[in-house]
Amino acid sequence: MLIDHTAHIFVPYGTLLYTCMRFVGRTTAPVMCFFISEGYHHTRNLKKYFQRMAVFAVISHFAFSFCFRSNLLDFGTSSMITTLLLSLFAVHVLNSEKFDKAYKLPLLLFIAYLAQHCDWGYEAVIYTLVFEIARESRKKQLTAYTGAILVFKIIPFISAIFSDISYFFTNWQQLGVILPIPLILLYNGERGGGKYTKWVFYIFYPAHLILLGYLNIRYIL
Repeated sequence: MLIDHTAHIFVPYGTLLYTCMRFVGRTTAPVMCFFISEGYHHTRNLKKYFQRMAVFAVISHFAFSFCFRSNLLDFGTSSMITTLLLSLFAVHVLNSEKFDKAYKLPLLLFIAYLAQHCDWGYEAVIYTLVFEIARESRKKQLTAYTGAILVFKIIPFISAIFSDISYFFTNWQQLGVILPIPLILLYNGERGGGKYTKWVFYIFYPAHLILLGYLNIRYIL
């Protein structure tokens, strides 16, 4: 995540360093989506989980705007935390009996639409649902995820290469979505971390955006 955002802001587009850093950075979002699905089932208090995500989605939106647009009050694209909040709600819609089956698909489509105004867009919602639907088996999860990235990343990438071979050299970082597969295989399925470790990510995400935004304004702009 930090590597990806650093490259996006400070490293010239199309350079080998830029592409390598963003290749590694493609790991983060799918892994986050995976743990949203897992977190839904492992959390001790779903209501507090939603509240925590919502609070940090608001905080992170302003940090995201400051980092990438040098404007705290830009209300365009929102951060990945907002995407993850929407993904968590999608998992809840899928699992909860409070939602009538007839309304579940329209609700999920509306959530995907809202995610289009956030980092990673509806792809992240789809990845999260893929992990959730196939949760009975790690092998099935990774098979389903592989199918999803084939549709959203790999096939469009190959198609673009056939049209223009130079596309490969400036966009092969997209293939980094393959990297989460071995990482997810290492997960033992148990609730991890201590009482306070969950706060590390929540704090780190907006904090690193604010730091990068400050450095961008202070030393680049």
